[in-house]
Amino acid sequence: MAKVKKVDHIAIAVKSIDESRSWFEQVYGAQYLGQKENVEQQYIVAYFLMGESLITMLEGTTPESFVTQHIEKRGEGIQHVGVEVDDLDEFLAKAKELGARVSAERTLDGIRKEALISPKSAFGIILQPIEWLGELSSEPHHERIIKAGGL
Repeated sequence: MAKVKKVDHIAIAVKSIDESRSWFEQVYGAQYLGQKENVEQQYIVAYFLMGESLITMLEGTTPESFVTQHIEKRGEGIQHVGVEVDDLDEFLAKAKELGARVSAERTLDGIRKEALISPKSAFGIILQPIEWLGELSSEPHHERIIKAGGL
């Protein structure tokens, strides 16, 4: 049976990465790893290492962005939690069998397979199960992001 190995990352929706970054660094001692823009999905993602945990900040770049819409509906805060699973296909099959609403299934060639589980199926939070592929599967999570994200 497929299982969750660990929390991969926590993604926080913010109105402004620039304004939120200094708080993360000064209060939490977060180490900024870099950021990049996803033009297609209309958001910017910034990566932070907090101790051994990876935290991402998401900022919408248009009113239509899922991040902007999330903030309008729910305010700033946790947008989703990414969890590493050992076998995404098996994990999703079981989730669907139990009635979970699954969307956005995709494979990023040579990097990872991922999907989204609706907050209605995951206790009020969007869950993003991820299976890392190839050599990235054995890398520490922050190193994966640097290599996979081109930071």
